[in-house]
Amino acid sequence: MPDEWIDQAKIKEALGKFFDKNRGSLDVFGQTVNQTFEAFVFASTIAWHQENGWAVEFRHPKSYGLEGQVRQSRSVRLKFSTRGAPNNYSYVVCRKGTKEVHIRHQLRVATRAHCPGMKFPANVCLDVAVIEASDLATFASDDFVPNEKLISFGEAKHMSAFAELVANFVGLVHEMQPERLNERRANRARARKKLAPFLYVSGFLFTTAQGIEETIRRRGFDLEIFNRTKQLAEACSLPEKKKPKPAVPPARSPRSTPVNEDADLPY
Repeated sequence: MPDEWIDQAKIKEALGKFFDKNRGSLDVFGQTVNQTFEAFVFASTIAWHQENGWAVEFRHPKSYGLEGQVRQSRSVRLKFSTRGAPNNYSYVVCRKGTKEVHIRHQLRVATRAHCPGMKFPANVCLDVAVIEASDLATFASDDFVPNEKLISFGEAKHMSAFAELVANFVGLVHEMQPERLNERRANRARARKKLAPFLYVSGFLFTTAQGIEETIRRRGFDLEIFNRTKQLAEACSLPEKKKPKPAVPPARSPRSTPVNEDADLPY
């Protein structure tokens, strides 16, 4: 099971220290391990910007006192659902020189092929979205950011990656930023100075997923795959947790059906 390699308590402790260091405190990290991992990936995206010379400032939703007075909250509130107005949740402002970008959690963004006047809106709620500086104060739950505002994005999956998951992410990149699949990423060290769309899994890459990733590198696609052995940011790493030793299986009779003993291995 995926939870064998995720220590939720240690991740919450690490996240608490990270947000405290950045003048904020996260009261609730989410009730499930999936949500906690999403918070970890959100923090990793912030840490990546800090490590690359961006100044970071948290913006939190307003809160109301007992007498109705409005005040600025200092608690980080993340959006663990596709529903909800963006203004009700925390986001991060990153500045470098004259540049300013915003990091949002579970933000709804239009696909590249969406056109005004369509019968149905074509948009995706991205786990982590890096967008151009935008005022979303009047946005409702179903409103979406125009695709041209999207700079980069990340998807968080609490699981090990199989080939279909990686291929589906390539499809998402094609919907959101198809030019990423046309650009040759020859100098990957230099490219890491810019945040490419990324898939972050909490576990490992199965052999077939490693094969898809190898073809991604060969084709020069401008995207990244991260897991617990390949981190997005040095300041945020998944705490190690030793997997419990498997129980000794009972002896099988010669007529028993053979069991694939490698079926549950994460790689």
